[in-house]
Amino acid sequence: MWIIITKKHLYNLIIGILSLLILLVLFQIFFNNDESVTTSSEVKGYVVIIIDDFGNNANGTNEMLKLDVPITAAVMPFMPFSKADAKAAKNANLEVILHLAMEPNQGKKEWLGPRGITCDLESDDVKCILYDALDEIEHAVGINNHMGSKATQDKRIMQSILEVAKEKKLFFVDSKTSPKSIVSETAKNLGVPCFSRDVFLDGTKDTNHIRRQVLKLGDVALKKGYAIGIGHVGIEGGKPTAEAIASAYPILVKKGIRFITVSQLMEILNK
Repeated sequence: MWIIITKKHLYNLIIGILSLLILLVLFQIFFNNDESVTTSSEVKGYVVIIIDDFGNNANGTNEMLKLDVPITAAVMPFMPFSKADAKAAKNANLEVILHLAMEPNQGKKEWLGPRGITCDLESDDVKCILYDALDEIEHAVGINNHMGSKATQDKRIMQSILEVAKEKKLFFVDSKTSPKSIVSETAKNLGVPCFSRDVFLDGTKDTNHIRRQVLKLGDVALKKGYAIGIGHVGIEGGKPTAEAIASAYPILVKKGIRFITVSQLMEILNK
C-alpha cells in the first residue's frame, strides 16, 4: 500500500516539527535558568572557600562541618572552643588554618580578642603569640588574617609573621581588608606561598545575597582560573552562609568548577 504525501501533508509535517522544536526551546527557557548548564567533566576553574571565625562554637559551625563541600576552616586561637573546633574540622576532613586576629585601622583593640597582633608589639612578641597560636591550632597548614587592615600595611609586623610562616612551612591568605596591604609583596620576598581573597561571601544573614556572592565567586574562577572566597560562622554569616554554599555548589560544579582547598590549589599551580 502506497502512502501519497501531498504538498499540503508535507507542509503540515514541517510545521509540526518546527512547532515541536519551538516548544522544546521554550521549555528550556522557562524551566531552566542560566545557572543550569550541561555537566562537564573538564575542569574550567577552581574555587576555594575559607570559612572564618571558628573557635567560638558559633552559629553555623555544625552546618559548615556537615557540608559535603571541601571548605577550609579558619580557626581563631585563644578562644573557648579553639581546640575543639579545630579538632572537629579536622575530623570532618576539612583543611584547617590559623585565623590570626590583627589590628584594624579603626576599632578598639579589645575587638581582636585575646592576644591579637597589634602594631605596637615588639617583633619577638609578635612571633611569640604566633608560636603559641600554632601550638593551640595544631592542625593548621596556613594562616589568614582576622581584620588587620592596619597590621597588613605594617612591613615589620608582616615580616615577623611571615618569617614564622616560612619556618613552619605555612602559606598565608591575605583577606584583603586593606587595599594598601603589603602582604603579597613581603611574602614574595621571603618565599612564602601567598594568596589573596577575591570575594567576601557574607557579612549578612541574607541567604539570597550570599548565594549570589558564591555564584560570583564561580564567575571569577571561570575568568581567572581560580578564585578564593571568604565566609564566616557567627554573626557575619553562619547558617545562611552554609545554606547558600550548599545551594550554589551543584550549579557551579555543573559549570565545570571544582571546589578545592588552599593546599590543593598550591599543588595545582606548582605543576
